[in-house]
Amino acid sequence: MQENLDKLLPEIYKQVEEESPKEACGLVVEIENELKYIPLENQSSENEHFAIDPKQWVRYSIISKIKYVVHSHYGSDCYPSEHDKNVCKSLGVPYLIVSYPEKGEFIYDPR
Repeated sequence: MQENLDKLLPEIYKQVEEESPKEACGLVVEIENELKYIPLENQSSENEHFAIDPKQWVRYSIISKIKYVVHSHYGSDCYPSEHDKNVCKSLGVPYLIVSYPEKGEFIYDPR
């Protein structure tokens, strides 16, 4: 994993721990050549799914370059489900999936 992305993992796992067992979600964005993690509220009412507020998506699309959509898998591996793959392909932005509590990371890039 990219060195700069590795620096964001503690912040990502902090959010994941706080929100478990519900999936956590956020964005890794690039602003002025620096990667930042933006934790977002999961809009889904289901623990095993996530939904990002479309207004937040548009906001960060305007003010930054969205590098990764981040979400967690609680109590399972960090590999994408078929649903993850389909949505990721439609967005055209790689997914960074983290598992918790076993702490694994996987980047799914359909491009």
